Amino acid sequence: MTPATQEKRTQFLAFMERVLLPETAVQAIIGIGSISTGYMRPDSDIDIILFLDPYDLYIVPAEAYWLAADDSFHSIFSEDEAIQQGLQLDFMRYDWQQWHNPNFDWPEERLGELASGWIAYDRWGEVTRQIRQRSAYPNALRQARLDEAITWLDQHLGWGAPQTNWDTLGPAIAHDRLNAAYHYLVDGLFAYNGRWRTWRNRQMSTLLQLPWLPTGLANDILQVANARSLDYAGYMARVEKLTHYFAAFQQQLSADGDYVEPVDEAFIRSHEEPGRAWNMADWNVARHKRLGR
Repeated sequence: MTPATQEKRTQFLAFMERVLLPETAVQAIIGIGSISTGYMRPDSDIDIILFLDPYDLYIVPAEAYWLAADDSFHSIFSEDEAIQQGLQLDFMRYDWQQWHNPNFDWPEERLGELASGWIAYDRWGEVTRQIRQRSAYPNALRQARLDEAITWLDQHLGWGAPQTNWDTLGPAIAHDRLNAAYHYLVDGLFAYNGRWRTWRNRQMSTLLQLPWLPTGLANDILQVANARSLDYAGYMARVEKLTHYFAAFQQQLSADGDYVEPVDEAFIRSHEEPGRAWNMADWNVARHKRLGR
């Protein structure tokens, strides 16, 4: 945890005691972003999810500087240096009645933040229970996302596809196919670790903190996420990195017992329908019966 994180948590807790806790509508207060991860800088604002019941938008503003001297809120666009020394706050104010409803689907990115959030306050403990329940990663979803990632990584990186794409589709589309492969690799790693995907602009920092990554990926991430140049050499260098880490990912899945033949199993399981190559004989029997032959 950075010194700035510790200082800003202390400042926020003082603000919370003074401004938020006297309000009975405040059900829970969860820090997200850098105040949760512990990587705050001195100039970082404080991102907070605030669950309210009843829903009251006049307890705190959506974003503001707060001055402790007179308990006042001010625009974040203020050019007054005295105001800019205040506590900069960014609130996501949510209606707990809506979020508590079992028929309301929590956005995955927000769920990911809540699952790893800093719970500064929970009036009755109900929000914490809901977060714990909702953030459990279903095995069926994990399997489906792993299958999808493996299938598409094989499509983009196997079968000579990178060379064919460069030769027939040109550099722009070929590079874009590698971007797709990278994102499927990331999706697969999130699923493998049972972690919800977060906002794209925060994905890299979350990715690098996953419990398991292929050995060397963190050090190579710039070369995996980007081509070192736009020419063929840069393109193929990225192909090599992506292919290496896709292979390492498959090895880990096999070692864990999730798969024996990852590519074959993933494709077949996600395409279980009549008329595929592996069940064509049965399909023909059914067709002949249908036609009365």
